Amino acid sequence: MDRAGLLAHETDRTELHGEGLPKKRVRKSRGRGLRTKTGCLTCRKRHKKCDELLPVCGPCSIAQRDCVFAEGLRPSLRLRTHSANEINFSSREIPNATPNVCPETSSHIIASPCKLLTHVEEQQPLAIPALTQESYQYGYSPETATSDILSADLASTRWLDLLTTDAAQADGGFTLALSPAPEHTSSTGRYGTFPEAQTQSDTGATVSIGLLAAERPDWQSDRDIILKDREAVLFRSFAETAASWLDLFDPSRHFSTHATRLALRNQGLMKSILALAARHDAMIQTNLGRSGADANEAIQYYYETLHYVQTAIKKYDSYAHSEELLGTAIVISTYEMLDASDSNWKRHLKGVFWIQRSQNVNGASGGLRQSVWWAWLRQDVWAAFRERRRCFSFWRPVNDYSELTQDDLASYSVYLLSQAINYCALPDASSTDPEVIAKRADAGAALLHMIERWKTFQGPKFKPLPTPAASNSVFQPLWIHPPHFAVALQVISFARILVTLHSPAKNGFDGYLNTQRALSDDVATITGVAMELRHKSCQILSAQSLFVAGLCVQDDTRREAIISLIGACEARSNWPMSALRNDLRAEWAKIG
Repeated sequence: MDRAGLLAHETDRTELHGEGLPKKRVRKSRGRGLRTKTGCLTCRKRHKKCDELLPVCGPCSIAQRDCVFAEGLRPSLRLRTHSANEINFSSREIPNATPNVCPETSSHIIASPCKLLTHVEEQQPLAIPALTQESYQYGYSPETATSDILSADLASTRWLDLLTTDAAQADGGFTLALSPAPEHTSSTGRYGTFPEAQTQSDTGATVSIGLLAAERPDWQSDRDIILKDREAVLFRSFAETAASWLDLFDPSRHFSTHATRLALRNQGLMKSILALAARHDAMIQTNLGRSGADANEAIQYYYETLHYVQTAIKKYDSYAHSEELLGTAIVISTYEMLDASDSNWKRHLKGVFWIQRSQNVNGASGGLRQSVWWAWLRQDVWAAFRERRRCFSFWRPVNDYSELTQDDLASYSVYLLSQAINYCALPDASSTDPEVIAKRADAGAALLHMIERWKTFQGPKFKPLPTPAASNSVFQPLWIHPPHFAVALQVISFARILVTLHSPAKNGFDGYLNTQRALSDDVATITGVAMELRHKSCQILSAQSLFVAGLCVQDDTRREAIISLIGACEARSNWPMSALRNDLRAEWAKIG
């Protein structure tokens, strides 16, 4: 039998008897059947396999990326869970459990932290018995968790729209008509070019955002920008003074070292730096009683910054992903905070958050990006505290306290403060439901436990050094050096006061005494440190901590001593704090 006859015979045999050689497996086309449609949008965009675990899928959890599922295409609930009898917590994260239903928005994309969730697995757990996930509803701001993850160009455009709209309302003559595209000029030109060799961030990581080689020369200069004499004075003032506010807790001082170098090749970042330095210099001249300061100098630099950013965003995609834009945004935010444009500054903080989120910037990004995030968080915690809202960020630390350097440990005090502020902003603070009260008490106890655990990792740099006693003061001085470790203790006391004041009252006289003792200790730490804290970079956080300490003081003598300490912070930093003192007096007037 020939080969054709044999094949025909075998075919007939298979059809008649259902047996024969096994059929070859037919592979489904990639267009149908193999590609899942329920994976998170982050993995789908990166062409990665998604395990569809909630609240954060495996790949996003490992890479610390924002994990987002499209509404209507979410997988069935498959959560990482712990034992029902015990949930473990460590400094790696604070569980962000939320109400069962997220607030509805016009968005069709909902970030996974907004779903009902249990605690994510941990490497170095710290056992806290009998805490339920509902106790932890303070991990993020709902309006940010449910918002779209904007593309980098859209995020920067929305932020710019906020600034320009408010600028137009404040100044009828302000306009942001599209300026001509930046062009290559000489080293003294307005924009210039950027050397091709510099295509990496200061961390050494290659920029993975598809920078076009032809784009960089159009928004970067190939030579250092030539500054006029006055501009050189302002630039140095930023590097030596204003940058220290932003570099607080950063041992590498990225703003005073790296950002200043970037500014020499980028007109937008340079103009924002000059705006901040000019505004601060005008305040110094006013405080010294000197006349002749140009009140419009800082505003002009501010407007020029907005013009540059608008042009660069519209013309060059790579600019929206750059360190230069991140640095410009946080410097402008500091300018607005200094300028006392209170409501506008607080609203614009959300715009800075959009830009950071679009670039996946967080507290562990490394380099200047990480420094920008921490500087922004220090601003947002104060704005959130004054507005009685939660902080915008929902990033959670990965490393345990034991893995941190002492500088990182000091910086994490701000993160713990952000969690305390989120706890205070919960809507159930006035609830009389026993179950709600019990859950809130558990959450407060867990936060206090985290704070106390933070203290156990303090090294020698956090310890007080010998200093003469103050015989004529109602508070005793507390000298800690280096100074940023001292202000970290103030921040931790700030956080403890907030949690203590907003936790359900403890029963019995002993509970009352313990609460008063804890508040008294925290007030003593904040005021004692403030008496010896001289460094300009620490004065803003120190004054904010003094404000909270003042809320716990009833004696008029002690109150006036705190007002004087805030005044001393203002004198050292030349940062306006009269509104802070007035607000504190107004709070005292309410309680008598």
